[in-house]
Amino acid sequence: MVDSIKPPIPQRAELNALFNLPPQDAIDYLKAKGFKIGWDWHETLDEAHSRAFTVAKVARIDLLSDIRKSLITALEEGQSLEQWKANITPILQDKGWWGKQTIKNPAGIEQTVQLGSPRRLKTIFNTNVHKALAAGRYKAMMASVETRPYWEWRHISISNPRKSHLARNGEVRRYDDPFWSYAYPPVEWGCKCKVIARRAEDVGEMNLRLRETEPSDIELVDENIGISSFTGQPVIGKRPQIKMRQPDGSIEYFRPAAGFNSHPAASYLMDGELTKRAAELMGAEQGLQQVQQMLLNPIRIKAHEAFVNNALSFAKPQNKTNTVGVLALQEILFLSEKGKALESPIMTISDHLLVGKKAQRHGEAGIAPTDREWLELPRLIAQAEQVVWDVKNDSMLYILPALDKNHDNEVVKLSIRAHGVMEIVSIFKVKQLDIDAGLKTNQYEKIR
Repeated sequence: MVDSIKPPIPQRAELNALFNLPPQDAIDYLKAKGFKIGWDWHETLDEAHSRAFTVAKVARIDLLSDIRKSLITALEEGQSLEQWKANITPILQDKGWWGKQTIKNPAGIEQTVQLGSPRRLKTIFNTNVHKALAAGRYKAMMASVETRPYWEWRHISISNPRKSHLARNGEVRRYDDPFWSYAYPPVEWGCKCKVIARRAEDVGEMNLRLRETEPSDIELVDENIGISSFTGQPVIGKRPQIKMRQPDGSIEYFRPAAGFNSHPAASYLMDGELTKRAAELMGAEQGLQQVQQMLLNPIRIKAHEAFVNNALSFAKPQNKTNTVGVLALQEILFLSEKGKALESPIMTISDHLLVGKKAQRHGEAGIAPTDREWLELPRLIAQAEQVVWDVKNDSMLYILPALDKNHDNEVVKLSIRAHGVMEIVSIFKVKQLDIDAGLKTNQYEKIR
């Protein structure tokens, strides 16, 4: 019976025993993150956490690097919280990031703040380790959705469990249920719940409680999540509120905490999984369309926005890439006829095109995409109506609509070359007349 489902009791509170999986994906999740400097914890919310490693009031990259490296080592060696604290504490103390200190905040005002402390280290460890492990589990489960499409919420027994989390124990939803887009654990400070992938027949055989969430059941509400420590102004964050229909017809709400809206699907870890899936479906038009839909779902769009905003915030390349589109079957066949080897039809873009030397040259020439065009890039790629082959440069050109035009005839030219995946090597604005002229002179060859 359903009531016989008991929350699993972990043998230890951290790392591998909690999630029962090899931690390599979790390690890769941390390694792939870029860095972001932030003062208050709420400056990096939602999908930005899946793309960047940040610790509030750590304003030096060497310190961020030390902390991230120590967490990776903890995952590799299966260290407990106490073991990790013993290793990282002297490093932080030697570099002066410890105790209460009076330092200048980003506004240039002196402020007394708490830097390193045992309590802060516990928060850093638990938050980063559990999110990394959750991302690794998510990637593994997404790779097996064809055979295990149902996901079960399991509550981990702890003292004083949250009733709303315990109530989810034994609930099953399809992997593509909107619930998982907003409530994939951990969903609150200290949450150690996990998700287990199940076969369709498991639902009936194990008497699991099958649930279905309608998009209209989910609402994002504004919530005062604190006060800015250097402006004194309230900070408003988005918090998901999910309607839960009870068997007796009553309605309850499940509310993941603000600051826990980030999602494993937004991480760099899933970029590789999408690339792999696209490679496997390279000859199937319907499959490629499914990958395109995944790239355009709200989570992945937020991931792209986080990639752009983190790059612009850091202001220099960190050698991070992002998946932004997928070739259509027609374009794959064209490349094959040209004898171009292609491992995956996924399009990727590097942060050096946003903030590197080429970006600087395009900005000075007045032909760089605007921030709005960068943020909308995946959608613009999906809307492309003109694709041509650059004969001289041996590259494929996507001609995209310009959202912010300097003149009526302006478009965005995306130049892509096959390097295993389709790597975007340049992006800048040109006149549509120039593209038309190139087609007439055979500089360009029409693909579609």
